[in-house]
Amino acid sequence: MARGFSLFEMVIVMGIIGLILGGAIYSMGKIKNSAAIGTADQDMRSFESNLEQYKNIGGNYPSTSQGLEALIKKPTDAPRPRRWTQSLDDEEALFDPWDTKYKYEYPGTQDPSRPEIVSAGPDKEFGTDDDQSNQD
Repeated sequence: MARGFSLFEMVIVMGIIGLILGGAIYSMGKIKNSAAIGTADQDMRSFESNLEQYKNIGGNYPSTSQGLEALIKKPTDAPRPRRWTQSLDDEEALFDPWDTKYKYEYPGTQDPSRPEIVSAGPDKEFGTDDDQSNQD
């Protein structure tokens, strides 16, 4: 006599598979967030390098009002750089992994001798606990 699986047994197995997949998906979300935080840190290091080059060529850092856009387009307002070269290709580079534009301030809040670059973090709001700064 042939014996198969009952509907109840199949539902139990599908439930177990669903729990395993749910846990895996939840873990992947945490890994994705860690990767985004690392990407934001790398972006800030890249901005710092580009801003140092800007200062070495132009004589000073961009003002807060000029912002990181000064790495893409030559500023027309003061302080104007003595010389200028384009460091970034497009404005997409100015957005963090959560699609929020990086905030730029010069002088920085913790070290006034350097510019500060801030990512709003996963909540996309500045001034909250998940913000990332190159001066932290």
